[in-house]
Amino acid sequence: MRWISLETLLQRTGADYAIDLAITVTPLGAISRLEHALEGSYEEQRQYRRRLEEAERRLVSCRSRDGGAFAFADDLKEKQLMLRAIEAQLAEDLDKQTIAAAA
Repeated sequence: MRWISLETLLQRTGADYAIDLAITVTPLGAISRLEHALEGSYEEQRQYRRRLEEAERRLVSCRSRDGGAFAFADDLKEKQLMLRAIEAQLAEDLDKQTIAAAA
């Protein structure tokens, strides 16, 4: 008795998908499995296109704000000045502790 082994592979960009078509699968069953695999790839393609469209919309939105004034620029400058003052105070306190420890 001789066994026939069929290997069916759906090759797509970035991935290969094996489709199980055992010798016991009827021709109609094989067609059904192939159709199912292809339908899955069509749905995946639709999802990627939808994600691409969303990303393009976000890109347009980001580009429209590029080069514009930052709404919280004044607050940012104030917080940066406060941070510098805190860092200077911490450095001064550390210097005092180091001198005290050395004495």
